[in-house]
Amino acid sequence: AIAEQRAGRLEAARAAYARAYAEGGDGAMKLREALTLPVITRDRAEIAGIRRRFQTIMEELERDRPPLADPLGQVGTTPFLLAYHAEDDRPLQASMARACAALCPSLLEVAPHCRPGAARVPHPDGRVHVGFLSEHFFGHTIGQLNVGLIERLPRERFHVTLLVRPARMDGYRARLLAAADRVVELPGDLAGARTAVAAERLDLLYYTDIGMAPFSYFLAFARLAPVQCLTWGHPDTTGIANLDVFLTCDAMEPEGAEAHYTERLVRLPGPTVHYRPPPPRDAEPGRAAFGLPEDATLYICPQSLFKFHPDFDPVLAAILRGDPRGLLLLIDPRGQAPALLERLGGHAPDIVDRVRVLPGQGTADFVTLMGLSDVMLDPLHYSGGNTSLEALSRGTPIVTWPGAFMRGRHTHGFYRLMGMPDLVARDHAHYVELALRLGTDREFRTAMRARILERCGVLYENDATVAAIADFLEGAVRAMGRAMG
Repeated sequence: AIAEQRAGRLEAARAAYARAYAEGGDGAMKLREALTLPVITRDRAEIAGIRRRFQTIMEELERDRPPLADPLGQVGTTPFLLAYHAEDDRPLQASMARACAALCPSLLEVAPHCRPGAARVPHPDGRVHVGFLSEHFFGHTIGQLNVGLIERLPRERFHVTLLVRPARMDGYRARLLAAADRVVELPGDLAGARTAVAAERLDLLYYTDIGMAPFSYFLAFARLAPVQCLTWGHPDTTGIANLDVFLTCDAMEPEGAEAHYTERLVRLPGPTVHYRPPPPRDAEPGRAAFGLPEDATLYICPQSLFKFHPDFDPVLAAILRGDPRGLLLLIDPRGQAPALLERLGGHAPDIVDRVRVLPGQGTADFVTLMGLSDVMLDPLHYSGGNTSLEALSRGTPIVTWPGAFMRGRHTHGFYRLMGMPDLVARDHAHYVELALRLGTDREFRTAMRARILERCGVLYENDATVAAIADFLEGAVRAMGRAMG
């Protein structure tokens, strides 16, 4: 099954996992069958089939409860790719969480200070003890989005523990480690990690991202602090019963978004990150340094390619057909472009030769490329977050359309905070219209760049958003303390 999966033959991989389970394999085989998901989906019909099979398998597991001793070691993956299907993930995420808890009850371990009847013993320093947990506390998107909050959470009110796994040292990791009052490097096994976190007697455990890595996903099933929350590092509900609160940016959420989460949704003002934009370079390279023509209109979509939903293909095709000078720039550090280009060529073969695929870039070149481009395209259904913050800091105009779920509305939320609805599309046809106007009308493009640079300051190093998060965290802990007596 693993060999077939690595070769990209997913149907054969699923069949092998199913056979292994039928011949006496444990619950991990069925979970891996369900989690064998395509990175680049072919069409909406494939998405619908994947999700039906996923739900059926989870219901079977919850009913039959085959043994599962070590989800981290035996399953070793998460339902991460569900978020890119443009569907409500709450039913599937909740179903998987229930199945995992049924198969492996040890996931639900409760730390001694969180057990019913446990006496609440305040910390001697009188502060709220908060633990921030992620495997991505370095120059990853998660490190970049959270370092400012961790540095600026007021230390007269909070003691900050950083809960980490081994990772490469870089400037962001150095900042994060230096900012913490205490750093705890967690062991790689779940039982050891649960023991290490419980020993800190945290008042609140703050997951910056759930779903991107199996370690934090399966760890989050345990009750290791009286209050456990997460935020939009991976902007999707988890279905995990012991996660109490999802902290979100109010400007990004649609009306009625509470129905999309198993956690209690808490809408906060501001960008909900304290973000420092990348500094300008001493000498910015030009288009020639990237092998790009000076006379083309560059439409860049620099997002991870698994964000490209099939619905986005006709939009991209319409833009390139509407601008004969247009080139679409993609960045592909993981070798996923061939599958995407095959899908795009299936119904728009006339524009595939105007798609330029560039390799992965360092941060400085990545930001430079966005600045050199005429138009940035936000994927339908799954918006840019960190990437949009980087681009807007350079004045790069981004066309966006607010989808049904928060994960498709990051850039829309940033524009709302900026008071700038100019580049937010009403529908997919209007998206194409805005992109082509930016690409072909230099005066309009120049005006939009100037307006972005004039208004984007609210997104960066925003102390008010830190204050709002701090007030919520302190209030949640105090309220839990009163409830526990």
